[in-house]
This record gives sequence, structure tokens and C-alpha cells, in this order.
Amino acid sequence: MRSRLLTAATVALFVVVTCVGQSPGPDVAGLAWLRANAVPLTTVEAGSGFADLVKLKAAIGDARIVSLGESTHGTREIFQAKHRLVEYLASELGFTIFSIEANMPEAYRLNDYVLQGKGDSKTLLQGMYFWTWNTEEVLAMIEWMRAFNQSGKGRIEFTGFDIQTPTVAMEIVQELLQKVDPEKAKTAGETFRDVAALRPGQGSAGFGVATGTFPVKLAAGRKIAFSGAIRTENLVDGFAGLWWRADGPKGVLAFDNMQGRGPSATTTWKRYEISLEVPADTVNINFGVIMPGRGTAWFDDLQVTIDGVPYDPADLFDFDFESGALKGFFTPASQYRVQVDQTTAARGKSSLRIEWGAVGGTEAPKVSAAEASKRCRELVARMEASREKYSKGAGRQTVDWAIQNARVVHQYAQMVANEVSRDECMAKNVKWILDTAPKGTRVVLWAHNGHVARVSMGQFRAMGSYLGEWYGKDHLVVGFALNRGEYTAVGQGKGLGRHPLQPAEPGSYEHAFARAGFPRFVLDIRAARAGDAGSGWLRRPMQFRSIGALAMDQQFAQADLASLFDLVVYLDETAATRGLWEANPKN
Repeated sequence: MRSRLLTAATVALFVVVTCVGQSPGPDVAGLAWLRANAVPLTTVEAGSGFADLVKLKAAIGDARIVSLGESTHGTREIFQAKHRLVEYLASELGFTIFSIEANMPEAYRLNDYVLQGKGDSKTLLQGMYFWTWNTEEVLAMIEWMRAFNQSGKGRIEFTGFDIQTPTVAMEIVQELLQKVDPEKAKTAGETFRDVAALRPGQGSAGFGVATGTFPVKLAAGRKIAFSGAIRTENLVDGFAGLWWRADGPKGVLAFDNMQGRGPSATTTWKRYEISLEVPADTVNINFGVIMPGRGTAWFDDLQVTIDGVPYDPADLFDFDFESGALKGFFTPASQYRVQVDQTTAARGKSSLRIEWGAVGGTEAPKVSAAEASKRCRELVARMEASREKYSKGAGRQTVDWAIQNARVVHQYAQMVANEVSRDECMAKNVKWILDTAPKGTRVVLWAHNGHVARVSMGQFRAMGSYLGEWYGKDHLVVGFALNRGEYTAVGQGKGLGRHPLQPAEPGSYEHAFARAGFPRFVLDIRAARAGDAGSGWLRRPMQFRSIGALAMDQQFAQADLASLFDLVVYLDETAATRGLWEANPKN
């Protein structure tokens, strides 16, 4: 089964660790405030009644959108808790639409099942592609939705808002055009063939990257120089570079990735260097090597100096890659392969190689992503202009749905061409769902913490940032935090499996939450006030766990929780999700 992973931008923000410099956790007064304000949950299992959730009604208020996050894509208790919250929102607060971080048309196929019982739930769930959702926990929620709709007690629809695979969307558009506009169906088919050949990483939005996190306390307020040897081979439409980014509490403070200065084409080993002043108020530092474009680049003999004094990486990093592993660096799965190469080196025996097209071939598509996007935009415009004409032959609802699917195809091409971000597209699709629903409709969203959060950092904005801008207080964001246990994820070179959660250390929100002594609770962090003796610690950046679909050894990132979420659900102990692909799932 194909896996879908976090975007590179989300990874860079949420799946790296800050080793030092974090704010202290709560003192005695802080713990007292936490215990007084946390709402304990008796269970995460649906069908258990709502006595312990009654206080959430006031916290949710009149919000039209409730976004439920997750700190990993593979935690059983998070999925169960989200199911239970969906049950509560639908049964008690009148929410009638559920929407998940999955391809839009594929997810909508499940709506026929939950509303009318059409199709097989397991087959339809698998048809959403994401292994993350193909689990016992999500299936249980889908079956509950079907039973709820049959009960006469309410109604809930199953939808999706993602854009990562345009195949079914193209089929829906073609089906309509062949019926009402055969001439355009032919040219649309040609466009769609070119869109299908696009690959993430073809446009400048894609890049191979290795990311590490530098100790903040060593570099904050100082000048750093980061250098390394680089060679390239047949590198086109991009460059190879070193990069460094210093983040403050509210965004990027300093950044350099050698864009416009890094080598391309074919070059021999040469040393390069970047230097930056790291502001004193820096709370997080990410750095590493990067290669946008097509081709291959090698990196070796990395060095850092701080105010001219060489930095000793000790046990944190292997700057020479002689250990044979990416020690201290993380690389997301993508169209790029990032690995140690023992066949070439500037010094020693090994280097780090980034190679484009290692998955799925190296031949560039015949049409650029920008050209494909332009043609998709023209198709959408023609369909919108012909809405009334098309509706006479196919019905307004069918035409509107086909036009939206044409937008999904366009969004995919735009994403590959780096014209818009995936998160902006997902937010627009959520808006379309609400705009086409009856007035006053309330929707509950299911996605990763990194997508639902109100993140706006540098050029990256999360889906939740757009929804917050458009809907204001009508958008409520619920983040999830975990302390200990296991989770399901893709291990590098090992495939899909179970992995341990790193223990929550002092200086992390999870460690603080564990000290409250409740096995699970909900906390409204909007009640926290900066400078307050009891709650002020919640308004300071601390470590916070975030894992996507990849297994992580470094699982924490610096975060200002109160700026990201309205409520937080804390779970002390967890197990991995139970995948439907497993013959005998056990936890």
C-alpha cells in the first residue's frame, strides 16, 4: 500500500528536536493550576457516554469547525479519542460533516456507505490509499457513523480534503466531460496524462534534505560559520547547498540555504561556507544540507564554528558520515534518496549523497508542472463558465462536484509547481465543503497536529492558519499530546512497523502534563495567561512531541503550544494502531 508522508515544510517545523535551551516546566503553583483546570477523561473509547465531556460544550461554544490533531499518524488511543469526540460532537452538538486528511474524491466514496450502506467499508477505506487510516480504529468509527445514520438520532457525512493523488478526481472530470462536452474531454485527457506524469520534487517545491537541530544555548547571540565540501553531477533546475535557520517564538529570525550560490551541473569537490548572526532570542535552530532540482549531489566534512571557535559535534552528529548512518540528521521520504555513500568522499571513505528520482525513475516529465498547472487552470475556468450549459445535461450537483474535482487536479499540479502549498489547498477544500453545505453546518476535521495548528512561519502556513484567518473564533483547534508507549510508522529501510515513543523529558509539555497525575485529560489552554504564577508556563515555548508517518529517533520540537491550539488532549500511555493489513494485529 502506498504511504503518504508529511510535506517537507511540515517536517522542518514539527519533526526535529531542540536539544537544549528549553523553558522550565511548571512549579508547585503551575501544577496546582494544571490539576484544577484539566478535565479528566474516564476513557478514550466511544460508546461510553458523555458525562466526562459535558464541560467541553462551553469550551467549544458556537465554533463551526473543530479541528482534531494528532501527534503521530499511528497511535491507537489518539484515534479512539478522536472517534469518541466525533461521537460527542455529532450526538450532542449537531456536527453533521466529518472530513479527514485524505484525498477528496476517494474519501467522499465512503459517504455513500455511511449514509446509505453502499459498498464495502473495508474496501472503501483501503481505497483512500493512506496506510495511516487503514486501521481497526478508523474502521470502527466508520461503522459507528453508519449505525448513527441508521438510528434516526442524527446525521453525519464522511468527506476528505487532501489532494496528493489526482487519479480519481481526473476520472470524475472526464466522466462528466465525455457526456456534456466531448471536444473538451479529449483535450482534458491530454492534460491529465501530463498531470499524471508529474512527480513531487519536479518543481522547486521539492527538494532532498537532511535536517539536524543545533544546540540553541551554544549559538544564540553568536556568529556561526557552517562549511562543507560539495560535489555535483548532472544537477539541473536547482543547486546543492548548506542551510541554517534560526527560529524565534513567532517565526524565522535568520536563514540561508545558498540559493543562487550553490553549485549545479557537474562539479568536483569544493568547499563552501555560509555564516549568520544568530539572534539572542532564538528558540530553535535547524541546519543541514539541501538539494532542489534533478541530479545528484554529495556532501562531506561538515564543520561549524561559533565566534571563530570550532564546534565539536561529539555524540550528537557525524559530520564526516564515516559511521555509515545519518547520525543526528533526519530526512523525509520523498522523490529524493538521501543516504550515506561509501564510494566517494572529500575526506575519509564516506559522504552523504542526495539523488533525485531514485524512486520512480529519473526521466523528467515531458511537460513542466507550471505548464500543466496553466492548462488545468484553463480547464477549470471553462467548466465554471459552462456550468449552466453542463447542468442541463447532467444536473447541477453532478457538475459542481466535477468542477471541484477539476480544482483538485489543478491544486495537485500547482503543488508540484510550487505555486501553492498543500496546506493552502486543503484549507480551500474545507472552505468549499462548508460553502456548499446548508447554512450553519458544523464540521469536524481530522488531521495531523502540524496541519490543524495555527502555524505561520516564514513561507510556510499550516491549514489551520488559513482557517483561522477565514473563520476566526468559529475555528477551534484541538492538539494531542502523548507521554509513553508505541506508535505505527515507516522505519527507514524497515518498512511499516511499531516503534517506541521517546520518554518525555523535563522541559517538555508532555513531562509537565504527566506530573498532573491524570491518565488522560483535556485542557483549555486559552485560559493560560502570560506572567501568571499558575498558568504562565503554558505561554512559554517548550518541547513538544511531533511524529508524522516516518519513525523518528528525535521526536520533539520547540513549540509555543498556546499559539498553536485552543485545547489539548493529553494521553499518558498509548499503543500502536492496529492496521487492517495485519493478519493478527496485536498490541
